[in-house]
Formats: sequence, C-alpha cells, structure tokens
Amino acid sequence: MAKRFIATHFLGFLLLGACTTPDSLKDFDSDTWKADRFGCENKRAGLVDDFERIRKEMYGKKEYVVRNVLGRPDSEELMERSQRIYFYYIEPGEQCQDQERRTQLSEANRVQVRLNSLGKVSEITYYRPVSEETAKPE
Repeated sequence: MAKRFIATHFLGFLLLGACTTPDSLKDFDSDTWKADRFGCENKRAGLVDDFERIRKEMYGKKEYVVRNVLGRPDSEELMERSQRIYFYYIEPGEQCQDQERRTQLSEANRVQVRLNSLGKVSEITYYRPVSEETAKPE
C-alpha cells in the first residue's frame, strides 16, 4: 500500500514537471506576447528579435510548450494527417479592425508554427520575411 502511494505521488510530480516551459525559453517575454492578442497593440513586433533567438529551440517541442511560451494561437488551421498550423500575428492589420474578420486570415505578417501529427513543432516560418521596420515599432 505504501509503495503504491509513493509511486502514485512520484508519477504525479513527474507529470507536473513535464508541463513546464524549458529554461532555454524562459528568457522570452511571454506575458507581453500573450497580452497582444492578434498583434493589434504592435507589442509583438518589438519582440521579433527575441523570438528569433528562441525560434530554433522550439523545433521538436510539444504543443503545450508552444502554448506556454506563445499562448493560445490567434488562428489555427487543421491540415491533413492531424497536422496543425498555429498563427500568431506580429503586426496590426485587418484582424484588428473588425471582430468578424478574425475568422479569416488577414494579410498582416504573422508567425506560422506547424505541428506534426505527434504534436511537435516541425516548422516555424513568417508569412512575409521580417524587415527592420517590423522588428522595431515606433
């Protein structure tokens, strides 16, 4: 009975530890990124350089890590074979003008995070290449 109790608690702590953000991604200002839903406040544009530093480290990470670091996606697309693409806007656009336009992707630049069928990051791209103007908001 005592062994079962210890094993159950050990497994619980192990699972809780598995749901945390890796240390290598903790330097990123997730709170500011998450607070700028749809990129309408143009705060994400100022974090593009920081995002570039962690982008390569996110490859192979599970979906929960992406959600811990970047928050809920602004939009999501389901692909064949259970693949998904999460979209995070990094600049204001049509998505900021009207609530109804948020169901369709706007032409504003965005980060596109592709998750494979195993729920791991397989690709991270931008809708358009990031320019100096995008990375440095006024």
